Amino acid sequence: MDYKKLNKDLSYGFKSENDIHHILEEEFGTLFKSKFNPEMGQYYEFDKYNEEYFIEIKTRRIKHNQYESLFFGKNKLIKGDELLKKRPQLRIFYLWRCTDGIFGWEHRSSEYEICKRGRCDRGKDEFDDCVDIKQKNIKPLKNLLDNINGSNE
Repeated sequence: MDYKKLNKDLSYGFKSENDIHHILEEEFGTLFKSKFNPEMGQYYEFDKYNEEYFIEIKTRRIKHNQYESLFFGKNKLIKGDELLKKRPQLRIFYLWRCTDGIFGWEHRSSEYEICKRGRCDRGKDEFDDCVDIKQKNIKPLKNLLDNINGSNE
């Protein structure tokens, strides 16, 4: 495992999350970082949350539509299902910050596939079961949030 590259990638992702925090709060309201909640911890499946929303953020060094789909770990879908059993009114979003903007998908809002996805550029194969979302089901953040807030603009 190339830990130097891993740490560089993690730092890039954490910085990206911090950079867009205020943009997300404009739409979702005040958001808390799960890593600072002792009941959730540093490795919780979702990055940000409040009473109404849980949000996972993936940062990618690509344009959002460079590939036919975007993906996230199946473990996050499973955790989302668990959260919704306890709190059915909760809304869960998976966001990708790409080089051309922020894009998202609401939990189980459309079809998806479970498949192996990952990478092997850090000196080790890092593949796992992932939720694969086709581009036609991914929306720009602005459109995603307009829909959430009931606006037709």
